[in-house]
Order: sequence, then C-alpha cells, then structure tokens
Amino acid sequence: MKRVERPGHHRAEGDVRNQVDQLSGEETEFERRLGALLDGYAEDAPAPTDTLVAGGLARGRRMRARRRALWGAGTVACASALAAVVVVSWGAPNRAPAQAGGVTIPEFAPAAAATGAPPGKTALTGKEAVAELRDLLPEGEATGARWWDGNDDEARPAAGGRLLLDGAEVTVDVQGNFQLTGADGLTKDAARKAARSADGRQDGRQDKSGKAAPDKSAAAQRAKEESKSDGKNIRPATRSELRTFYSCAARTASDATLSGCAARNLTDGSVLITYQESHGDLVERTADLLRKDGTRVVLTAANAADAKKGPASTATPPLTAEQLTGMARSKTWQPWV
Repeated sequence: MKRVERPGHHRAEGDVRNQVDQLSGEETEFERRLGALLDGYAEDAPAPTDTLVAGGLARGRRMRARRRALWGAGTVACASALAAVVVVSWGAPNRAPAQAGGVTIPEFAPAAAATGAPPGKTALTGKEAVAELRDLLPEGEATGARWWDGNDDEARPAAGGRLLLDGAEVTVDVQGNFQLTGADGLTKDAARKAARSADGRQDGRQDKSGKAAPDKSAAAQRAKEESKSDGKNIRPATRSELRTFYSCAARTASDATLSGCAARNLTDGSVLITYQESHGDLVERTADLLRKDGTRVVLTAANAADAKKGPASTATPPLTAEQLTGMARSKTWQPWV
C-alpha cells in the first residue's frame, strides 16, 4: 500500500525536535547555575564544627563499644576452649582428682569382708611373694633372697620378702584385709616398714637348699605367740584412722629425712602413697598401695643390702618411685593363691 503523507508533517516534527534541544540546553544551564549558587552559599556559611565533632565522637564511641563486645565474646570463647584443653591435658588416666585435706579411703569390696580363705585357696607364702617380686623386676639379677610368712591369722593373711641386687635391696609386703588392722598397729614405724615385726612374721634367710630358715629369736617367738590370740579385743581401725595412716604426716620420722611424699586416690578407688626416706647416705623409696579388696601391697627399694644398718653401696636405690608404683599395682599380688 502506498503511504500517504499529510501536509505539514515534516514541519511539525522539526518544531518538536527544536523544542527538545532548547529545553535540554536550558536544563544544563540551570544545573550549572544552581551548582554555582550552592557553592557560593557553602563558602559564605559558617561550618557547624561543634555538631560535626560531637557526631564524629559519638560514632567513634559506638564503633569501639561494638569492637570491645566482639573481642570480649571471642576472648571468653577462647578462654573456655583453653580451659577445657588444660583440664583434659592435665587429667591423668590413672589418677583421680585430689581430695581436699587428704585421700578418700575406698568403699571396700564385699570380698574384703571375708575372714577366711576362699574355697580352694591358701594364704600367700613369703617364698611365693619373693618369686613374684623376681618376675616383676625390670632388670638386674638377684644375688640373694629372704622371705617371711604371716602370723597364721586367716582374717589377715600376710607375707613378704626381699631380694638383693648388687648390694641394693628390694622388698615386698602383701597384707590381706588391711582394713581389719587394729588401730594400735597404725604407727609411723608400721607405715614406714610395712609392720613386719609388729605382725609377728618370722624372718627367714635362704640357705643353700633354697629353704627358709626361721628366725627363732625370743622376740620373734613372743610376737608369734601374741599373734595367735583371737583378736576379739582388737578394735579395727576406722576409716578416719586409715585416712590419717595414708598421709605424708604419718610417714614423718625424727631419724629420717622425708622427701617426695605424695598421697592420692587412683581412678579405681584405691589409695597410693609414695615417698623417700634418707638416713645420711642411706636412701629408701616406698610405694604403698591399698586396694578396694582390702589388700595392701608395699614395695621398697634401698641403696644398701641392709636398709636399716647400711652401709650404702650405691648412690641411689635400684628402682624409681614410678617403677615401684607400677610393680605395686600389678594384679599378680593376691593374699590368697
């Protein structure tokens, strides 16, 4: 179809374009003039310095407050995490938290209440105790042995012995139902020396045949006779007395220098005390363990063949406190076998 153009069409279109160009030019001029006017006003008007400074300070304080809040929250979180790590790091798998004022005597297992030999069991002998001690030694060959048997008290079986290691001495003492010990037996000397003579045990020396020769001294015989009493008048030690017994204060002696003493509860509820006593050059280390079944195991190591009289033959005992502790905690120690 042929397009029909109306008269005056091109002229009208040109007029509209001219009017648009004129308005654009006027708008540009308006912006320029308005900008110059505002610039001139701003230069002549005084700046509100106080208002600007106060607003800036207020904004700065708000920003610092937010930063402190964020930093405090982060610090608390980090401190909490660090505390948790420290608690985990310091918590030992074989050590329970320390009790304020001393150890906690364990709730003894029902087996500890037995006052006779379990069916099919006999009391541990000193010779058997020495054999077990020899097996547990980390190194070194024994050059001699002595042992002692209990006092025929089925309520409190006991046995022990010692081994000589190149002039040094290692001893073991195993006592069953120690919680039944009379309160008068919990003396400082009994604590330090595992109450060997107080329990009336006979001290044997190994002869060439390997048999134990009993000590027939008058003192040993009297102690043995006294131990045969029925013990009805002996009051067992209380938990408070046992707690005092397993304290470093009970290990203090006037004729010895005590060092490295530590009493604590293990995670299984048993009680362990370790310490070292020095008599001049003579040094003796001890690990004393009281188990929940009522069994007490005492291991000692001295730097002399005779820890009581000396002389010292080595600078230090053959075993450390850690080694003695490990040996005392062995499950092989049983008052009934």
